[in-house]
Amino acid sequence: MKLRGMRIVFILVMGSMLCGCWDTIDLEEFDICLVAGYDTPPAGETGKIAVTALLADVGEKSEKIATHSARTVGGTRERRAYSEARHYNLAQLQVMLIGKDFAQQDIKGVIDINLREPEVKSSVNVALVDGRVEELLQFMVEKNPRKTSQILINLLQTLPDRAFVPSTSLHELSTAFYTPGMAVAVPVLQVAQNQQGVEVTGSALFVNDRIVAQLDREETRALVLLSGRKTRGWLPFSLYKDGKLVDEGTAFVDNKREVEVSRQGDLIVFDIKVQMKGRLVEHMVAEHSSTLHDSQHLKEMEQAIARDLQLQMQDFIKFMQEELQVDAINITPYALAKWRREITPQLEQGFIEDVLINVEVNVILQNTGELG
Repeated sequence: MKLRGMRIVFILVMGSMLCGCWDTIDLEEFDICLVAGYDTPPAGETGKIAVTALLADVGEKSEKIATHSARTVGGTRERRAYSEARHYNLAQLQVMLIGKDFAQQDIKGVIDINLREPEVKSSVNVALVDGRVEELLQFMVEKNPRKTSQILINLLQTLPDRAFVPSTSLHELSTAFYTPGMAVAVPVLQVAQNQQGVEVTGSALFVNDRIVAQLDREETRALVLLSGRKTRGWLPFSLYKDGKLVDEGTAFVDNKREVEVSRQGDLIVFDIKVQMKGRLVEHMVAEHSSTLHDSQHLKEMEQAIARDLQLQMQDFIKFMQEELQVDAINITPYALAKWRREITPQLEQGFIEDVLINVEVNVILQNTGELG
């Protein structure tokens, strides 16, 4: 009996020392934000910013949207607290969308408050909406009531595996904001022309927390290849001989970049080598030739793709140096590694517009398929 009593006392003591969750909140009591969007306030509302949250379908039949306006992002969260019954949770935030009108203002406050929030991961994907975020999300929820968040998350996370478009995180965006002379590109979304969903139309360049340029898909491809971001995608090509179209088709390739930097007196010279390697997916022979089956024809296709890409990249370099006057292709660090003390003071006043940038493109197609 004595031993049994000691056991009971021991169990009671140990039970009182066990940890427990005394302040748990049921999942159904949370508003879990998966996508956050930032716009200027709609007409008739006061404040400087409107925050739209796409909320998970916990205990609901579909995902839902909630929008609040205030002077600051923190102010919208305060207003939410007075009108929403559930706890606002950002731990599962995956995507940040910035409306085009709001992007023309100072968006550093949006970046800052999210970086300060312990729940928000720095890996959150960022994109620009060509229009208002609230309208885009409302459209998507009407089309896909329970899958809108997953569509956006998958689209932005896997872009580099399918197309020459950057996938940009909150960390990358904030780093570029505080790096003199640098620009950062984010994908641009809009309602698809067939009104069945959304599509990526290219990218937008941000410098010092404001949008400075919007690029189409071809310009975005040139930027991505020049910047050396690992991507894969489809490349169309046309092959002409004596002014006549003899072949056209598509290749699927990935990319690799090499950069060398040197000096010619006071002039800094960057030599960029871009290599594209992949396979021929399709081609349509416009004029039959006995050479279509030999290696020379494959080489001509490779040269045609390389020539078109090189021209596009040279056009982008000219645009970057003459109009943007900031480094959008991430080559300045190569010069800083050699001449940091000399170059650093120049970055605030201008650097990239005074250098020489050469680009060389090499394309390798590993197989040709049926050429006849």
